[in-house]
Parts: sequence; C-alpha cells; structure tokens
Amino acid sequence: MKTVIKAVMMFAAAFAAAAAFPAGGFCAEKMAAVVVYVDGDAQLKRSGAEAYSALKVNDSLSPGDSVKTGAGAKVSLVTKGGAEVRINENSTFDVPGKSQLREMYELRVGQVWSRMLHRMAKLNVRTPSAVCAIRGTEADIEQQDIMTVKVYEGHVSLENAAGKQALTAGQLSTVSGTGAPAAPRQMTAGEMGKWQEGIDVKDIGKYLEQLGQSGGGKKLKLKVDRNGTSKDVDIKLKKK
Repeated sequence: MKTVIKAVMMFAAAFAAAAAFPAGGFCAEKMAAVVVYVDGDAQLKRSGAEAYSALKVNDSLSPGDSVKTGAGAKVSLVTKGGAEVRINENSTFDVPGKSQLREMYELRVGQVWSRMLHRMAKLNVRTPSAVCAIRGTEADIEQQDIMTVKVYEGHVSLENAAGKQALTAGQLSTVSGTGAPAAPRQMTAGEMGKWQEGIDVKDIGKYLEQLGQSGGGKKLKLKVDRNGTSKDVDIKLKKK
C-alpha cells in the first residue's frame, strides 16, 4: 500500500511540475521571450534544429531560436527585456544566442514594430544594414533591399560601421547597402504604418510577470488596438 501511495505522490509531483512549466511554457530563467499572438502561417525553429514547426501562443523562445512568418501572417512576442515585438508577414526574426546580448535580436528580412512595456525596458535589433538601439520607444524597422526605420514615440539610435543617426518621434531614416544611415526627416501621413494595428494581446501583464519583469510596482497604461479601434488598459506590474 505504501508503495502505491508513494508512486501516486511521485506522479502528482511530476504532473504539477509539468503543469507549471509545460512544453513551450514559462521558465523565466531560461526564456528570452514568449509568444503572445499568432495569426496565420508562423513557424519556429529551435536552436540547433534543422526544421521549422508551427509556432503557437504561449511558446517560450530560448537563445538561438528563430521565428519565420509567411504571407499574411503576424506574430507578437514579449521579450525578457520588457518589450513587445510585433512581426509582420514574410519576416525572419532571430532570438539572441547565449553568447550575445539578451536584448540584441536580429531581423534578417521583413518588418517588426516594437514598444517598451515599462520604464526599464530596452531592445536592440540588428539587421544586415545597421543596429537599432530602442529605449522607451515605439518604433518600426523594415529590412528589405533598403532598411527603413520609423519612430512614433521616444527615440532610436541607428548605427553601422559607416555612421550613426539619432531619430526622434515622427522621424524616418533609411540605410542603403553598407552606406551610412540617412539624415532623419519627418514622416508624411502616408508613410506612417498601420500593419501592426489590430493585434489583440490579452493579459500582457501576466506575460511580463512570468518573464520576471516588473514596472516598479506601478500601473502601466497600454494602448490596445482591436478591430480598428483603440482602448487604454491598466495593468499592475509587481516589483522584482
């Protein structure tokens, strides 16, 4: 009887551990980001793997993983550094490897939009053309034949071996090939992106907490877009 009880207890403990940290689930110490939204054909390749598999909401991303989106697809991630990153269609976005800075993500091709979710958040995005250092900012980065950076709030530092530019809200800069970043200029109304709107991420504060992030114990007001309309949502973030 004691053996049976012991076996049941061991099974229950194993089940509880699996429920707490499911496959692709939350283990803040080992995670670089978590997937909070998927729409369309989105794929994940784990570090060291050769093949991609379907990407799902709640999948945890570890150092060296890669996300790829197909035509019409969109994905949103929350990073351990405290940023939300929305990935547009036809993009390949890599999570930093173990030997790299945690916040240095790589956009090989495609487009991402990012915002910082609390005052200590930070994000760096490297493309084949340049590196963007994003702080307290809402910004859009697109890498095609030409790299385009748009800043909607705050500021972004854009730099490569040929030069450096500082962009502020409402400005745009481009990088062609290995040339220096162009001097910032004001965006026109037609140049302001809309693709990131409509992505509805629920309970984003929950994901920040599970990643071990905080907002200094204060409420954070986020703007959430849904079906073409916007609403402000307050979330309470715990202190570390």
